[in-house]
Amino acid sequence: MRILKVLIAEADPLLQKLYSDLVASETGFTVLKCVSCGAQMFDSLRCVEADLVLLDLYLKNFNALEGLEGLRKEFPKTDYIVASSGEDPNLVRKALCQGVFEYLVKPFSFERLKLALRNYHIYHQSLTSRTRPWQQEDLDSLISMRSRDLSWANNRSIPKGLQLKCLNEVENFLKDNEDTFSAQEVGDAIGVSRSTARRYLEFLTMNERAVVEFAYRKVGRPEKRYRTALA
Repeated sequence: MRILKVLIAEADPLLQKLYSDLVASETGFTVLKCVSCGAQMFDSLRCVEADLVLLDLYLKNFNALEGLEGLRKEFPKTDYIVASSGEDPNLVRKALCQGVFEYLVKPFSFERLKLALRNYHIYHQSLTSRTRPWQQEDLDSLISMRSRDLSWANNRSIPKGLQLKCLNEVENFLKDNEDTFSAQEVGDAIGVSRSTARRYLEFLTMNERAVVEFAYRKVGRPEKRYRTALA
């Protein structure tokens, strides 16, 4: 398996360290370098070939609207996961139009960054190691990783007894509500039993699409509560 090389472009030294440790902990990745401004980023990319840049668009010496286009022209084989503010809708649109793999809005959970990295690893390996002709369903699955929709799961990848429609309903409910929920509350919201909802929630948790938190009570065992990991 090819190790993917990552350049981290972030001005905050603490975030540099956190990102670097997280990327290094993920199988299939290595950190090339951390840089804190646009000039350092361009200089580094001219010296080493990076597969992926984890990029804050608000770097010193980096005009984000023009800078992304410049990066794409000069380093066409490098991909980008943006980790930045979402305050400027025009900038977000520009980044997406430039084909960034993911746009993570600060502050985001480390689970969400891990998910982006793992999706990118699958995407990159699938795109570069293909030896047979592409089929439409294969391309649909690959492209979906860039559009961040719910087709990360399909009827071939979910366990027997779970249905894709219900899985998407559970995930949509968590994504649309910024809170934690018990299996009973999720089941009531989408019209399924508590035990059924729990099976879908545990599957989402196993695939790092949901996070479990424990609510401790005065008596009895703590209650499992679920929230989306896609912050």
